Amino acid sequence: MSPPKLKYEALNPNKNSIRILRLLPGRWIDDIQCELQTASLDDNPAYEALSYVWGNPQDTGPIIVDGSHFQATKNLMAALRRLRSSVDLKVLWVDAVCINQADNDEKTHQVGMMARIYKDAADVHVFLGESGVLDLIPEQDQAMWDDPPRLHWVRDMTMLVHTDKPPHKVGKLDSRGVIIDLPNYLKSFKSDSDPGYEPVDAEEFPMWAIWEPEDGLNATDQQRVDDFFARQQNPEYDQNGQLSPLQRLRDNQTGAFAIMKMLSNGRCLKACCQGLLDSPAWTGALEALGHLANLAWWSRAWVLQEAILPQRDVNAIYGEIIAPMGLIEDSGAILPRHYERGDCCKRFWNSLPEDQKRVLQAFAYPMGQLEGIRETLSIIKMKQTEMLKYLLDKTRFKEATDPRDKIYGLLGLLNNCDDPIDLSPDYNLPAKDLYIKVALQMITFSQSLSILHQHELRSSPIMSELPSWVPTWGPTYGSFTPFQIGERTTNFRAWPPGPGHLPHLATDTPYPDALVVQGKLISAITAVTPLMTKSPDISFVSILTSLETFFGIDHPTGDPFASYPFTSPPKPVTTSFARTLLTDQIYELNYALKAGQVVFDRAYPGDIKMFLLAGQILRAQEVGQELVLILPDGTVMDGEAKDHVVRFAEENFWYANQDRVFFQTEEGHFGSGPRDTKVGDEVWIVLGSLVPLVLRPVTQGEECRELVGYGYVHGIMDGEAAPGVEGEGGREVYLV
Repeated sequence: MSPPKLKYEALNPNKNSIRILRLLPGRWIDDIQCELQTASLDDNPAYEALSYVWGNPQDTGPIIVDGSHFQATKNLMAALRRLRSSVDLKVLWVDAVCINQADNDEKTHQVGMMARIYKDAADVHVFLGESGVLDLIPEQDQAMWDDPPRLHWVRDMTMLVHTDKPPHKVGKLDSRGVIIDLPNYLKSFKSDSDPGYEPVDAEEFPMWAIWEPEDGLNATDQQRVDDFFARQQNPEYDQNGQLSPLQRLRDNQTGAFAIMKMLSNGRCLKACCQGLLDSPAWTGALEALGHLANLAWWSRAWVLQEAILPQRDVNAIYGEIIAPMGLIEDSGAILPRHYERGDCCKRFWNSLPEDQKRVLQAFAYPMGQLEGIRETLSIIKMKQTEMLKYLLDKTRFKEATDPRDKIYGLLGLLNNCDDPIDLSPDYNLPAKDLYIKVALQMITFSQSLSILHQHELRSSPIMSELPSWVPTWGPTYGSFTPFQIGERTTNFRAWPPGPGHLPHLATDTPYPDALVVQGKLISAITAVTPLMTKSPDISFVSILTSLETFFGIDHPTGDPFASYPFTSPPKPVTTSFARTLLTDQIYELNYALKAGQVVFDRAYPGDIKMFLLAGQILRAQEVGQELVLILPDGTVMDGEAKDHVVRFAEENFWYANQDRVFFQTEEGHFGSGPRDTKVGDEVWIVLGSLVPLVLRPVTQGEECRELVGYGYVHGIMDGEAAPGVEGEGGREVYLV
């Protein structure tokens, strides 16, 4: 007779009670057997916590818990096998088993304690996933194991001191340029009269000084790094496929962690490559790096607090490799600084094949995101509502089986923020009601509609339930991060802040869940371009030409001296055309942060001239002519300068318009809008939004509209069409 199904005894919510899973000893292939034990967090029980991805809920297998069957996902079973010892008992907290998932009241209470559960754990183990090694080891060989092979990496206590001062002027260095006298070096930055210091050319000096512990780096790891270098330099290494698939994969994974080790210790990316770019050792290591970065763990919403909240370094398990999470995170987060700033690795980066760049960027992205959130939480003080919006924006590409966990999975990170938000886990609250509640709280807190300014791909399963004005906090499209959208939209004042009726939820109306806003209709949209998408098959000059035709300013059919009627005083239509294509902004890199940050400013007349000049240069090149341009000093503009002008125009165009469309209105406005814009949509300015909104008439009622997204409309971006102080011309609109 098979064991009965597991039955839970109720927990006492008044005693901060949790269940702890005792993972019993067993050999590798033995069935997984466990016991549950109730404990109170107030009694400081000893346990370790597991962070993992549940995986496919339909792909399960049985484990034994208190003599009863429990259907665990295959990914959880793999994690427990990797953690289990053949000798010692393991005491763990594992959410899928320790929480009665069928009891919403218990789930609500336990999820509310998860921040404390992970903070109080003696250790936290992150099971990233299997690495592929097991697939290459015959089951009969695995059956011989008491415990599986385990390869441990160590995180060296190297300190990287970010600096714009040359370290050799202020501290003693060893032969490798590693600073020895760190205390005196740090003192050199402090001055009563000058708390800062002069920036130094990044091409001449490093971005940081490196300080290593006196007892040196871990010898075992260093030997693995040296072996990786030797494999790269050996022209005979695996040239004829003499390695077994298992040995090749293990070598590749060791190479990947050797790269991480080098980067986390402050060494350059180019120093990791000691042979040819197509050597089997180098390409294999990058392949393993890509596999690790693409594991599902990085894409899940819950794992963020599970990795950040623990009070000590977290152990990551990747197949048979065990490494500190900090080693993986540091190496990826620091990687872009080697090729985005200065010259330390830029030439090497430019020499890499595109597929190798993509692998390294895919590895750097989740690590940089994790470290960025960690640093923001520790350094920047925000109110809880502000921090929740920041975290939701940062985690848009993370997934959750239950859409409520996109929000609940972040609440534990808000504990150190001021002004508590009126929000706690409640699994009896429908997801739709939760998302509406959060959106309203953010609108009320900020006194603005800025959360409506997003490039959301509204393909989330919850999307069909939500009103159009409520963010899904899901994936976005286009060139901009949510931060950059905020940076751009704050440069305008289409409806300047002032008195009026603040947005609020409709009550006692036929339009439940509608957001009532005060708005003014500008004009209906009568023409829309195809989607603006970068393609190697479509030249930038052909896009410019097609847009000139679309807006009716191409020669000879258009009037080159015509004026755009919506500016005061009227401006040449060509200038208005250029400003529309740039959304009247240009970007620059701000190096206040070491990695550099894209910021935006309104376009100056000189920027518009450069953009129009780029079109002339490209049109001349298209017909095989060389445009001769005389500079103010009387010299002729050379080819390099022309390339710079064209690059300026093209980069700023795509920053503004990737995956967006252009449109014209019934009144003749030039504008750009979200990818879903259609003929018949309308341009509105709305109190609380600094930029116009594209709204769509719907059948629910004459005063109802769906939100399509934010837009740019030349000639109304600085309040030219806004109602007066008394709000004349405005009316209530219901966003449904």
